[in-house]
Amino acid sequence: MVIARTHLLRRTLTPALTTAGIAVLVLAPTAARADTGGTAEAAAGTNGTTPATVGAATLGPDGYKALELGMSEDDAVATGLLTDRQEIGDCAWYYLDPDEGAQNPGAGVVVSPTRGVVNIPGTENSQTPEGITMGSVDDEEGSTTEQIEAGYDRYTVDKTGPTPLYTAPAPGNSQAHYIFAIGEDGRAKDMGLTADDDGECGLND
Repeated sequence: MVIARTHLLRRTLTPALTTAGIAVLVLAPTAARADTGGTAEAAAGTNGTTPATVGAATLGPDGYKALELGMSEDDAVATGLLTDRQEIGDCAWYYLDPDEGAQNPGAGVVVSPTRGVVNIPGTENSQTPEGITMGSVDDEEGSTTEQIEAGYDRYTVDKTGPTPLYTAPAPGNSQAHYIFAIGEDGRAKDMGLTADDDGECGLND
């Protein structure tokens, strides 16, 4: 799974692996979405949701382990979770350390010079506090759309591109949202936590 990185770092889906039947997530939701108006059933186990254990592998509303949205680049690097720095426009881009689990090759931690960390990707070892996980196009893992819908009181669905995108405000953080890319098997194949104010990194364009 390869993620295209444009100079604006827009979270779009690009048909990078058409033979795998899925295009992959970049870094921010597209503008056009159909609001489902969906209301989640929050009780654990309802509609197939899995109760989450908040722990070291949780991609929470504020961040992942010691890495938090809004953190300066120096502080983010000091967590020891980042590797392979690159520059995209005025923003910095890093992979999570491979020990954190498999992530999409083009998904990364994005750091704005004015807003600090504005994007943190998920890995196949992480989950949201609501128990949502991601797999890859090479397996049948990852939460289903039903589990995503049951996990969040509010969500939107964008089906204008080759792969459906679910976006949900991050419970507990009014200034961030989760986004999930859905594969042909109806399961999440990529996910990330993005700040609503991306510091002009182009994530939300």
